[in-house]
Amino acid sequence: MKKYLTLATAALLMAACSEKPGYTISGTVANADLNGKYVYLYEYGAKDAAPLDSALIANGQFSLTGSQDSPRLCELKVNTGDAGEQGYQTVFVLENGQLQARMDAKSSAVSGTAENDAFVSLNTSLETLFQGFDKLNEESRSKDTAIAKAAAQKIEEISSQEIAQITAYIKANTNKLSAAKLFVENNYSMAEEDLFAIVDKADSLFKSAPRMEKLLKVIEAKRTVAVGKKFVDFEMKDIDGKSRKLSDFVGNGKIVLIDFWASWCPPCRRDMPNIVEVYKQYKNKGFEIVGVSLDSKQEAWEKGVKDLHITWEQLSDLQGWKNAGAQLYGVNSIPHTVLVDKDGTIIAKGLHGKEIGEKLAELLK
Repeated sequence: MKKYLTLATAALLMAACSEKPGYTISGTVANADLNGKYVYLYEYGAKDAAPLDSALIANGQFSLTGSQDSPRLCELKVNTGDAGEQGYQTVFVLENGQLQARMDAKSSAVSGTAENDAFVSLNTSLETLFQGFDKLNEESRSKDTAIAKAAAQKIEEISSQEIAQITAYIKANTNKLSAAKLFVENNYSMAEEDLFAIVDKADSLFKSAPRMEKLLKVIEAKRTVAVGKKFVDFEMKDIDGKSRKLSDFVGNGKIVLIDFWASWCPPCRRDMPNIVEVYKQYKNKGFEIVGVSLDSKQEAWEKGVKDLHITWEQLSDLQGWKNAGAQLYGVNSIPHTVLVDKDGTIIAKGLHGKEIGEKLAELLK
């Protein structure tokens, strides 16, 4: 009898071992009107791709099952029947386990595994951080200067806290796809030293995330022109069509601000009056500016220069985001500034507004 029990136990163990690990997504949809509609599972970042799976919503619930060999960034979307509907969708990491999906118009989420739970926790924290943000935005446009200034300062503080939380999450999860997604979306606001540290630590899974390949090339370009490195030269035409080299202006005994901008860029236009004032104040004290425009049309470039009262040298190849100089300097957001010392050494990056004047006051005493 004992022999048969042993064989039966072994058979059960073999059957259990042969079962392929899988996942189940048990979901709820917070809108009774969506019963009879479908929830679709898509690979995240795969534009125009067919859904991987779908499930009918019945009594406010749905279920999806399958098996995943390795973690995969995916997206759940509810077919609401409204082409303009932005709710009822969420990005998560599809991996084997018991997953729970909550789909609603404002805060859809998937939990149930360690990574997805941590991702949800971060997003919940950020949602709490941004409570009342709409009111602050409204106050920042107030005609009362004191109210507008206080709101703008609070907005800046909240934005700084947001990027600090996101950066901390990414640094702690450089082997996770959820962190990779955040890295792709928020690298513009992160300090360069954090970008380099994250890339140096990241594993192959992190680096396989959608849009990551292009970003890694940008970061490597940034590394070649990091603070402390010599500027990289390039050649393109000035606003009159004459070919000029960056080295015609940089590394020749003056402190030079290389300003990557475009006439179509609202933040660039907002910051330009500050740069105009700084130039007036320091242009005869050993300071120069070279503007590198990411415009694609000569007329728009010329009009922007005129309207914004720009009087310093301008260069462009009219290739928009494909601007050769911008690619050499790893520019993937504008305005972007690079401050170069008299000998051609990069001494600061990403200075804007009053920060430029404060830095020059320190350097040109």
